[in-house]
Amino acid sequence: MRTILAHGLVASRSILTNGLDLAGVTEFSQAQVCCLALKGISAKSVSFSGSSTYTNETHNYFSAANIVQPACVFSPEIAEHVAYAIRIFNGANCSFSVRSGGHLPIPGSNGQNGAILLATTKLKTVDVRGKTARIGPGNTWTEVYRETDKVGKVVLGGRIGTVGVGGLVLGGGISFQGSEHGFACDTVVNYQVVTADGQVQNANASSNPDLFWALKGGGNRFGIVTAFDMIMYPLSKATGGTITYQYSSLPLVLEQIDVVHRHLESDPKASFFVNVMDAADVGVGKFVEVVLYYGKPSTGVPIAFQPFFDIPGIVANTVSTKPYSELVPNGREGLSPGTLSHTWRSLTYKRSSVVNKKVAEIFQEEAEKFRLSQGSSLQPGVFTLAYEPYATSMLSASQRTGGNALGLDRQNGPLMLALLTYSWINQTESATRTAAVKASVERMKRLAQGEEKHINFIYLNAAAPDQDPFRSYGQVNYQRLREIRRKYDPKGVFSVLQAGGFHL
Repeated sequence: MRTILAHGLVASRSILTNGLDLAGVTEFSQAQVCCLALKGISAKSVSFSGSSTYTNETHNYFSAANIVQPACVFSPEIAEHVAYAIRIFNGANCSFSVRSGGHLPIPGSNGQNGAILLATTKLKTVDVRGKTARIGPGNTWTEVYRETDKVGKVVLGGRIGTVGVGGLVLGGGISFQGSEHGFACDTVVNYQVVTADGQVQNANASSNPDLFWALKGGGNRFGIVTAFDMIMYPLSKATGGTITYQYSSLPLVLEQIDVVHRHLESDPKASFFVNVMDAADVGVGKFVEVVLYYGKPSTGVPIAFQPFFDIPGIVANTVSTKPYSELVPNGREGLSPGTLSHTWRSLTYKRSSVVNKKVAEIFQEEAEKFRLSQGSSLQPGVFTLAYEPYATSMLSASQRTGGNALGLDRQNGPLMLALLTYSWINQTESATRTAAVKASVERMKRLAQGEEKHINFIYLNAAAPDQDPFRSYGQVNYQRLREIRRKYDPKGVFSVLQAGGFHL
């Protein structure tokens, strides 16, 4: 503790030199002591309320409901800065949160009021000079793809370019190349990770192999990953884009989802997901989007996708061949205060055209039910139902690379992830929208169970705050994850001091 306070004194002098007035302040909270000590690493890496950096970092979230007021923001530039911070947090018993892209729309999961926010924004290495790419967690996937495009290769990452690297990979990571190579985490060959003792370590097949396995889908309870070494695969250009349909085409789209899902088994270069959008309350109307990807240039429509092109009611079609960084859509370019908040919840079931159709019916019924329940107090918002298929080949690819913590194998497949999202403007509707999403997905779950199609797997990156993704990995994997967590973090730095997220 003397070391912490000594750094705090050094940091205090730095603050005074920079013109901040501490006159009259006689004592510091634990968080303030840590903030002062962190300034001893690098004054420019710590920002406080009132600065532009603090404002930008505390509002850099997918969901406005996640916007926070931390004690300070720490933006480390190298892994050793993170290691030093962990020693400070541990020694002074300071609460902290870690944020990569800030895409998980669970308030408190990647930032908490009064705690220290460790933002990975400056950990932006993208080194593509070797067979693998070294990628910092502070990147978005568009930033990564721009670099891999330069060498004619690709890594498995987000299907929305503005999603951050860290959270997606630690949660497993669904990508457009999944049918060929598995989850994004399956293609990581080494994690550079700061563990609870404040040491920078490597986790790979030969060094800390148990930690290596746990980080493949086990989330952020084992350390702070400061770099991912990921396999790169050849890709010059790819074919893809979005087909937008009139809402009246939804029944036909639902029929073809199952047809194309079956095609994925014979053509692993094909990938897609579907968004059913009800944006009537914001004046945009209702429509259906099919987002397509084919892992090589195509002069015509790939055979796997022909069923989607045969559906009448197409109002827009952006499918073309282009570099991968230009093909992947950007869902957002940042989030300003007062914009949309989001809440989501998912379920997973075996491929079924019957369940697909009935899930859509429930989605429509529950959206109208919510509108009626709110009456004249209804605030503008958007209702979205996404269908995200897993091919059996995706699960097989995971096993070929040594497996992960998710607990899925080829006997589970093929699968469908259904993700329900409610988005809105007025913060006062958070509780009612979250409850409505839960009620809707519980109906969908009972339906899938009745059809004997539901499986008890919850994708971490699409989970609601009261869901338990780690237990859904199966009892054996769950217990193994807990044992590994206790081994590398016996004092609970990442399960007690680290605020928010899914507990293990």
